[in-house]
Amino acid sequence: MPAVVTRQYSLVTHPQRRDTIETAVLREDAGRGGSAAIHASWQIGTRLATDEPTNQFPLHEDGRHAVLIAGGIGITPIKAMAPALKARGSSFELHYSGRTPTKMAYRDWLAIEFPRQLHLYYTRTKGGRRIGLHSIMRCAPADALFYVSGPGQLIEAPRLAARELGIAAEFLQ
Repeated sequence: MPAVVTRQYSLVTHPQRRDTIETAVLREDAGRGGSAAIHASWQIGTRLATDEPTNQFPLHEDGRHAVLIAGGIGITPIKAMAPALKARGSSFELHYSGRTPTKMAYRDWLAIEFPRQLHLYYTRTKGGRRIGLHSIMRCAPADALFYVSGPGQLIEAPRLAARELGIAAEFLQ
């Protein structure tokens, strides 16, 4: 009998959908093996034993403006937040950074669903532009909440920018 392995992944399905669960896992050949194993053995329709989803990255429930910032596969929890904000009529903006357009999961879908809210940044494309966190944070309403998901460097950069701009830490998720 194969060993039972517990892993946690972000659900990218709209939060109101209960008939299906969608997750995205970036294949990392240099990782610890989990993503490579998933890509080798899972396919659409694979049945999994799962626990009830737990939300370790909750979205606020009031009317404050949200600034969603994602880098790379960090788009997965953000992808579920944007439709929830749109459905309840909340104002938000979505800043998504990736190496190249073709390496950005859900880029085309996001562009269709959120044409006014989506801002794209490419770090390894000629003529591409990097995400300007100071400018984004400075231009946000004073009570805006910032949700950041991505690699460690992207997680730390908004914290530093917030300190430099005098934005209280509790406004960053």
